[in-house]
Amino acid sequence: VPDAPESPAVSDVFHDNCTITWQPPLSDGGAPIIGYQLERKTGTSQRWVKANKDLIPELTFKAEDLIEGNQYEFRVAAENKAGLGPYSSPSQPITAKDPW
Repeated sequence: VPDAPESPAVSDVFHDNCTITWQPPLSDGGAPIIGYQLERKTGTSQRWVKANKDLIPELTFKAEDLIEGNQYEFRVAAENKAGLGPYSSPSQPITAKDPW
């Protein structure tokens, strides 16, 4: 399986969505990466929940359905034909709010 990617970066934060970007892991585990899984965690919750329905083929994802004022963290894992690799360290926390 692939190595864990580095922590993702979060940008373009608004009251109900944000953009998450990441880089591929250093090692693909010997097979091409077919996509990524993204998880998010709210505030002080210890529970990570899936942020995407289908495997993400790109190195970016727009997370929607955020709740204004809530704090979020994101983490990402790479997948190849051998399975899902370990998740990255979490992103820096962001608060869902419009930038103006």
